[in-house]
Amino acid sequence: MNPDEEEDTAVRTLENENAGCTHFFSAYGLSPNQYKWLAQNRKKAFPSVCPAPNPSMVDFVVIFTHDVAFYNVTMPTAVHVDHNGFSDWTPMSTVDNSLMTQSEANSSHHEYVWVFHTTRGAFDPAKFSARRKPLFSKGETNMLGSHGGYKTVMDALTYIEEAPNAR
Repeated sequence: MNPDEEEDTAVRTLENENAGCTHFFSAYGLSPNQYKWLAQNRKKAFPSVCPAPNPSMVDFVVIFTHDVAFYNVTMPTAVHVDHNGFSDWTPMSTVDNSLMTQSEANSSHHEYVWVFHTTRGAFDPAKFSARRKPLFSKGETNMLGSHGGYKTVMDALTYIEEAPNAR
């Protein structure tokens, strides 16, 4: 098999996945339940709001926290590029395990979300300021066993989907 054809197939697959997307986001601090909800339900519930395929496509930065009412705890870290030029950037990052375990994030009592707009092509995780003002923020009380924290995900995606002049 020709390796160049494999690349073309991967590009076509990515283009097909992003075919109805008008708004792209990068999310930080997701609990495992929130990440799972995004992976399983986002496309059906919010087909025009998609994880960005690369940093240059980011329109919105979404930061989640769990039982902490300020977002600089889960600020984006710089994109890491190794000597081969590959990046470990990902459009959806779960909560930092050194700050909180996955199970603590899933069972938190309060969920918070902040949404920031960035001009497409201008997002640089290394330069995202802790002093930046969000366009949207919301807190939710997460009663044990209810919603698993995905209500804040839905609130953020609803805001993004309805945002005028998102690019």
